[in-house]
Amino acid sequence: MKKSFILLMLISGLSTIYAQQKNLKIFYDCQTDCYQSFIKQNLSGVEFVREPQYSDVHIQITSETNGSGGETFHLDFMGQNDFKDIQRKNSFATNKDMTDELIRQKILKYIKLGLVDFWLQKGMDDMVEVKLNKPTKKQEKDRWNNWIFKLGTNLWLNGSSNNKNSNINGYLNIKQVKKTHKFYFKMQYGKNTQEYKFNGNIIKSDQEWVSSKINEILSINSHWSYGFFGNYLRSKYRNYEHQITISGGMEYDIFPYKDNAKKSLVFSGILGGKYNKYFEKTIYNKTEELLPVLDLDITGSFVQKWGNVYGSISYHTFLNDPKLNAFDFGTGVDIRIAKGLNFRVNGNYSITHNQINIAAGDLSLEETLLAQKELQSGYDYFFSVGLNYSFGSIYNTIVNPRFDSTQSGGNTCFCF
Repeated sequence: MKKSFILLMLISGLSTIYAQQKNLKIFYDCQTDCYQSFIKQNLSGVEFVREPQYSDVHIQITSETNGSGGETFHLDFMGQNDFKDIQRKNSFATNKDMTDELIRQKILKYIKLGLVDFWLQKGMDDMVEVKLNKPTKKQEKDRWNNWIFKLGTNLWLNGSSNNKNSNINGYLNIKQVKKTHKFYFKMQYGKNTQEYKFNGNIIKSDQEWVSSKINEILSINSHWSYGFFGNYLRSKYRNYEHQITISGGMEYDIFPYKDNAKKSLVFSGILGGKYNKYFEKTIYNKTEELLPVLDLDITGSFVQKWGNVYGSISYHTFLNDPKLNAFDFGTGVDIRIAKGLNFRVNGNYSITHNQINIAAGDLSLEETLLAQKELQSGYDYFFSVGLNYSFGSIYNTIVNPRFDSTQSGGNTCFCF
């Protein structure tokens, strides 16, 4: 009996190994989850592996926001080992009205289309079925001419017997995105109220702000563009009764804009004027002022099979007094160093010598703790670093969602 059981387990194990070898091995590489659990449950004829070097096909998915408010997905199918001569690319777009179900079904569809040549080369022609649909009707003319309007409001409340907090905001977004230009307008109102009880006393804080921005960006060619920008801000926290900024700028991307989802290195400069009227006299003894401003930026990002890296450097100054300036440095790296070994680091450091809006006078303890006014600071920073190593089975196909929501408080993807 014992020998029969061992023999049965051995046969079962060999059958599993054979099935895994027969299927196409793929590595699913996406900066976000990209519905990984759904894809694993609904894509047959493949075996998911957790390291790219074990795969027959490295599927890399990148995305960027499109003019409809949805996303344009780019799928790269990079054959490896016996399939290294097969390289395929697919792209498709979603819009803001599409549900998660429609989006994930479309991702699944385009993954299947991209894998056809790989299945055929592996001799898995039973995975491929050709179905020709009738041609769809000619797309009707867009009566909105790519204009999109969005109105919204949000209200949330929370509290206890000792405190309560409320926040309300409303917004209006208008945009039009075309190949030659894009227009964007946004107006927002917000109010936050906090109330605390302490030793029989009530401490209350109110913050209210209004902001708007308008941009018109025009393309010159595949590398150059220029734009005009307008901004308005009213914020008691930042001591702006009114702040109005009008500016124009140029931008150059070393790589063509069409490759932006995978690689970019952008240089930009914006020159303009800023009018500030303050609620309270500032530490520079100003109640209002008109200032010439200059912003210079360099940003870059690269997404490759081994990982991704991005970074930015920004310089902001008032031309009438270059000593009033700010530098901002940001970077992030996510690298697969070796088999199973991954390294991740990201951070940001800002030097702020341009806080001309800080109100004069000392802040009370309540104003400081409740963040009722902006504080002067010469710098701020953020840093995170991580290293992880995984080993064991190379296969990562099985999805088991039992008790995920109970133990995590929401949907979880146990992804490697």
